[in-house]
Amino acid sequence: MTTVYLGTLAHLRGNPFVRPNALEIIADGALWVDGDGRIAGYGRAGEAPETGERVDFGAAWLLPGLIDAHLHFPQYYAVAAANRGLLSWLRETVYPEEAAFRDAGYAAGVARALVARLLRGGVTCACVFGSQYLEATGALFEAAGQAGLRLIAGVTLMDRNGPDELLTTPERAWWANETLLERYGGDPRLHLALTPRFALSCSPQLLAMCGEFRRRHPQVYLQTHINETLEEIAAVQRAFPDAWNYLDVYERYGLLGPRTLLAHDIHPQSAELRRMAESECRVVHCPSSNLFLGSGLFPLRRHVEHGIPLALGSDIGAGLHLSVWEELSEAYKIQRLQGETPTAAQLLYLATLGAAEALELGGEIGNFLPGKAADFFVLDPGGDDYLDARLQRCPTLEARLFVLMQLAGSGHVRRTFVAGRPVSP
Repeated sequence: MTTVYLGTLAHLRGNPFVRPNALEIIADGALWVDGDGRIAGYGRAGEAPETGERVDFGAAWLLPGLIDAHLHFPQYYAVAAANRGLLSWLRETVYPEEAAFRDAGYAAGVARALVARLLRGGVTCACVFGSQYLEATGALFEAAGQAGLRLIAGVTLMDRNGPDELLTTPERAWWANETLLERYGGDPRLHLALTPRFALSCSPQLLAMCGEFRRRHPQVYLQTHINETLEEIAAVQRAFPDAWNYLDVYERYGLLGPRTLLAHDIHPQSAELRRMAESECRVVHCPSSNLFLGSGLFPLRRHVEHGIPLALGSDIGAGLHLSVWEELSEAYKIQRLQGETPTAAQLLYLATLGAAEALELGGEIGNFLPGKAADFFVLDPGGDDYLDARLQRCPTLEARLFVLMQLAGSGHVRRTFVAGRPVSP
């Protein structure tokens, strides 16, 4: 049976960085979803099928499910800790909290809380650094599978430069990833990502293991960090003196490719950007994290000019927002500090269709084209007198969307849908 959802629709029909008029907004809109949870069509309310159930959200906005392309499961309760930069923050705040995930019961509770919070914020797909402990990461997969969150995740891998209780070996790392692949590889919404934390926490042997695992299982993703801070980059140069640059460390072990997700990349060399584009790597921008740790300003324009696919991440726990929607405002501010002015269309693209394409999921999610999964959320400014009054003063629908990106938050998300079914209150 078809269900018709009514409201203001907004989505991207292409890449607004290269295609004018890629943003489509329909004020008196309708989205109709078939019995299998697939989008059967969209358009004006008068064009919707007359049969089936109708759900009217009034003046609320219907938007494609958000994609959080980078966050850390075991840092869920490490948010907003005072810090003196990335490396000291890891030692003083992050590692002690991550060690608590040895307790499988504790980890399972955090997994359920994280998944529920993401869905409440309109996030329907997330790329997550799991725990260093297999059963804790398994609990994350279980929670996502039960709730319907589309998940790309894996055990966080590190075998040096950290506390002993968080370190693994290449052999144990292989076994843990094989175990997760066997348990969850058959679920189309759950995907494994090899997750070497970053070059400083991985020996050459562990990085080589990741490269070999990927060769045997080309369907898996690989997620890691790169060029986040100048201090980190200098430390990587000392740890890998034969590498040309940070990216070359990963390339030497066969870790580059279309399913490689590189978080941050705030301070890239031009040679690295060229090689990222050639090898089809993806980069994830984490705005509030970059600001909170004082890491630097992301060079969006340089990445766009090289044609590197981009996505946004909350980067919990250095990031401060548990919904990527609230990262849009931070992303805008970072670019304004560099003389750039992203449009509402470009910002929305980074959190929806652009991110889906970066994750090679563009045929399944990201906008409202028929045949895609009906993963969407309802953003409702109603009940917020000031926001509602401010929106009434906008000259265009695109201006209203931009204001929502600056002033609306997770509390304005009325409902989230996965495959056409509500998954949040």
